[in-house]
Amino acid sequence: AVELRNRNFLHPEYFAMLRGHGVAHVFNSWSRMPPVSEQMALPDCVTTDFCAPRFLLTPGRTYEQAVAEFSPYAETKAVDPAARAAGRELIAKAKAGRRGSFIYVNNRLEGNVLRTIEAMLEES
Repeated sequence: AVELRNRNFLHPEYFAMLRGHGVAHVFNSWSRMPPVSEQMALPDCVTTDFCAPRFLLTPGRTYEQAVAEFSPYAETKAVDPAARAAGRELIAKAKAGRRGSFIYVNNRLEGNVLRTIEAMLEES
């Protein structure tokens, strides 16, 4: 799998190259990337029979900002509705057996990874 952190590479040729080599695109929520939902809406973005999204940061928020705002990660401090919706969609597809998913969620997305995962599962 390949995880980009530069939105400028998200184009059809990139996805075709990955597909041709059996490599997954890692949908990721990162400060300078479009939200996972926008990446999932790109044509031909699914390049393998499995999915490996990483929900790390809300787009626009830096790592340093997230650490300062969320530490010590004991509670949800900023709900990211777009990330939750994308997570729910990916979980629903995995449950339906359409493709395997390995979903990674970080404390710096909302402030508390366990509560974020719980919300994604409850709402899926």
